Amino acid sequence: MVKNFKLVVAYEGTNYLGWQRQGQGQTIQALLEEALGQVCDHPVTLHGSGRTDAGVHAQGQVASFLTSSLRNPRQIVAGANSLLPEEIAVLSAEEVDLGFHARFSAQGKLYSYDFGISPVRDPLTSRFSWPVGHKLDWRKAEMCFPVLLGEKDFASFQSQGGEVKTTIRTVPKIELTTLASNIVRISIYGTGFLRHMVRTMAGAFYQAARGKLSPDELNLILEAKNRRQAGRVAPARGLCLRRVFYEDWPFETRKSLSED
Repeated sequence: MVKNFKLVVAYEGTNYLGWQRQGQGQTIQALLEEALGQVCDHPVTLHGSGRTDAGVHAQGQVASFLTSSLRNPRQIVAGANSLLPEEIAVLSAEEVDLGFHARFSAQGKLYSYDFGISPVRDPLTSRFSWPVGHKLDWRKAEMCFPVLLGEKDFASFQSQGGEVKTTIRTVPKIELTTLASNIVRISIYGTGFLRHMVRTMAGAFYQAARGKLSPDELNLILEAKNRRQAGRVAPARGLCLRRVFYEDWPFETRKSLSED
């Protein structure tokens, strides 16, 4: 009997070449497939909810795979974690309907980008944030959020190399929070994201906080549909995939098939 398992996975991506298996170098997918193959006693093909790039972290990546193994969810979690490096962990496993697919069944995702705002670099957070200093006006960044809300063409925020049917995406919510007085976190909910889209948005919000970008100027960048207009991409280390939503997506907007 074939079973379908859904995994929730966390990883610290600093030393890895991202999620997707590649010809050379360590990736999260490759290490997970190897561990799960040993646990299930057969080769495993793992489907992730989406790619994360080199250096990007995840708290709630979702993956699914088919297996004929008799292992139960508890055995899969314990067995995989005993074989994985300390930067990667399977947080949970559950048997799901055979029609479930980690990528195609997803309705939305939550990414966060963390900025370090200590007067000096904090070595305890620097692997997970972009140190930008404390003399920035984050209210100016918040003033830019409405420009990117709703269904928009985010072509200006997509780096080269993205293979998609359309660059139109829906962002229903962006919020800013300050954590422990030394981290500013911008959280972005979306039905889907283009390559480097969140990091490019984070770079724009950083420029706004510096007083170098106004909402009107950001709107012109959006309308240009030209990546060269959008400025720098924020470093990978500040980005984290926090959660992937399925039937629990809290917004009315739904991902369309054209987004895959």
